[in-house]
Amino acid sequence: VVRKESVVKIAYHLLVVSLSNKTSRRNTVKEITILIIDDDDDIRSSLAEIVGQLNLTPFTAQDGLEALNVLSSQKIDMIITDLMMPHMDGLKFIVKSRELNPSIPIAFISGYNDAKNATFALTRGAFNFITKPFTIKDVENVIRKGLRLRELSLGTNKLLQNVRNQTEIVIPSFPHLLPSVTFYIVKECQWRGIDNDNILNNISVCTDELLTNALVHGNKTNPEKKISTTLNFDAQKFSLTVKDEGEGFDAKKYARQLQENQIDIPTRRGLFIVEYLMDEISFNKKGNEITVAMYLLGIATTAKPRLEN
Repeated sequence: VVRKESVVKIAYHLLVVSLSNKTSRRNTVKEITILIIDDDDDIRSSLAEIVGQLNLTPFTAQDGLEALNVLSSQKIDMIITDLMMPHMDGLKFIVKSRELNPSIPIAFISGYNDAKNATFALTRGAFNFITKPFTIKDVENVIRKGLRLRELSLGTNKLLQNVRNQTEIVIPSFPHLLPSVTFYIVKECQWRGIDNDNILNNISVCTDELLTNALVHGNKTNPEKKISTTLNFDAQKFSLTVKDEGEGFDAKKYARQLQENQIDIPTRRGLFIVEYLMDEISFNKKGNEITVAMYLLGIATTAKPRLEN
């Protein structure tokens, strides 16, 4: 026999558990944040209200400078910015924010007769825009597209952390092919997620030096001899191997001279540049194959040129 008091206690316990589970589920839902930047109080408030109605969390700023402070202190998933603002306008803000975090989608607010600024914003990293006067549906659509782009970016980054990729390029010793190979390698680096201009420039310079060295000093510009290039990518580093079909050189002697600061820079200019710009450099025993590596997570080593075992 179950007493009435027991039934009430059981029902109360189940209600508490149910409410607890609902609260727990709500707390585990990811908070999505939208940064709204506009010097017009009414537009800023209206956009914040729309964002709130979409069950998203709005952050607001009156200009680009204030927005940069928000970016440095808060996790932001998407940005909607006006272009014409005091102190720091939207165009400068877009450039600065992309330097801080290029994966945050940016939409901007544009007037009908503002094609020049709109074009500039799109070429600097904004993905879409809202035209004044805008509707709730306009804002909802651009937010939906931006968050989808954000999820795609985050998902791609997570995937790339577990991907190891190798690309091989083999060309005859034709000088006019070298720029195309360098260009292709830089573009593949960008596709693999390397977007730092300094890193890309260093990779471009080193690739050109290594290919030229293989062409001139290795294969002696003999078109019947090949130049093989191998790229390896993973989440930690980028590595490049260039091999020619020449006689090679005394890489062991070069490594010893480099360690003793006895390198003749004019005759080994290319290798000197590569050694300076890359984190690691190694040669095969014959001296006709060189492998260089650059770490992508700020964990560069102080490794010196070495021979393979």
